[in-house]
Amino acid sequence: MPTAADRLIVAFDMPALREALAVGRQLRRRARYAKIGSVLFTAAGPEAIAKLKALGFEVFLDLKFHDIPSTVENSCRAAAAHGVALLTVHASGQADMLRAAASGVRAGAKAAGVARPRVLGVTVLTSIGGGVSRRVIELALQARRAGLDGVVASPHEVAAIRRQAGKNFLIVCPGIRPADAADGDQRRVATPEAALSAGADLLVVGRPITQAPQPRAAARRILTQMEESRRWR
Repeated sequence: MPTAADRLIVAFDMPALREALAVGRQLRRRARYAKIGSVLFTAAGPEAIAKLKALGFEVFLDLKFHDIPSTVENSCRAAAAHGVALLTVHASGQADMLRAAASGVRAGAKAAGVARPRVLGVTVLTSIGGGVSRRVIELALQARRAGLDGVVASPHEVAAIRRQAGKNFLIVCPGIRPADAADGDQRRVATPEAALSAGADLLVVGRPITQAPQPRAAARRILTQMEESRRWR
């Protein structure tokens, strides 16, 4: 049975590696995964991956590749060689692109002698409002048919995706907010308990932890709320 920390991804969306590492040192053993998105990767590049891995995190490389199939395949091949655990492509990129992504990570991991990253299709961004989206579910099923390992989807669609894609399909949920936290620019949000109870596997939390006065204590509160989900009982 995984612990709550095993299922927590912290989003390191800072514009400077020094800042990310300072927060990362406080969050050791509070979260299994560190998410590196376009902000930190643009600022620090592959060094950010190496430095956060050195702190003990597994890295979720969230660059949302979306291009012609050959470009996405080569991008995923290069990403896999860095030894990341998870990476993203846009699920709207159609089946040929998604299959190319899966092929690229296999080739890149094999050439580098590292474990194959799991590839996730990003469905609809959590800054876009609305209830359960049929489009999200369609993109999730397309990603599954193309051989991806899972999707990134808002808590609103988790239950429906789980019913249709099965228990072995990885569902990662951003837009996670404690009940007392501001939504900010997120619209498709839920509490940690609600997302896990709906069937999410991994939760992404950024600003409620990284911008807290005491990130380690904030992470501990999130973990406690995760443990209160019915999925832990």
